[in-house]
Amino acid sequence: MTIRTKTPGELDAVQTAFESDVQAVQPGILTVDGEWTQRAFIVGSSLGLVPWPQFAQVDYAVVLCDGVWRRALPVQHFFPMSAGTGSQLDLPTDLPTDLAPSKIALQVDNPTGKAAEFTAIIFGPCVNPAFQIGTNTYEVDVTVAAGGYISLSATGLEKSIHLTADNGDLSDVFDKGKRGSGSGGGSYVFEPIPAGDSLLTISGNFGIDLTLYDVSGGVPWRTLSSQTPS
Repeated sequence: MTIRTKTPGELDAVQTAFESDVQAVQPGILTVDGEWTQRAFIVGSSLGLVPWPQFAQVDYAVVLCDGVWRRALPVQHFFPMSAGTGSQLDLPTDLPTDLAPSKIALQVDNPTGKAAEFTAIIFGPCVNPAFQIGTNTYEVDVTVAAGGYISLSATGLEKSIHLTADNGDLSDVFDKGKRGSGSGGGSYVFEPIPAGDSLLTISGNFGIDLTLYDVSGGVPWRTLSSQTPS
């Protein structure tokens, strides 16, 4: 990667940041045009020859850590207009059974042409929230108070489930996610989202923010509005 600048002094600060990542063994994020990202280390540099004393050109060696580039697609918001109670509905007559809560049908769009990684935010209040996309059910067996939410990550970089309480307390609830028999089993909480349009069914009165990720082995330049790395 080549950097050219008219303010060579700024390169010192940049070099310090690069070295700090390596020393901490914590990669930074390399972003192309604010769209495609990958974790990376900058591990070496060499000063290029330029004819102007106030102009610098530096060639950096970059180690890409993930093997693929990722781009977050626009967040899809799902808030049922008709809220269920999350519990059974009592019939006016004294029968030995009642009605199950209604389910709200919505639609998820995955335009990538392949199964997509995703992250989701599930908003409380709800108890054991579950939703179905296509043939797979995603369920987390926790109670979420009003003002709280679940953060679910199902990407190649991270598989995690965290609960944020209404007071801001953060808990790791990874073991509360239903994983069934694993991917393809129909009840895997980290199952990729199918390509195309899929029916989303929410059983309860909670909202979901769903972010899908496009993944590519190389930066697809045709998708960029400009070709400016950052």
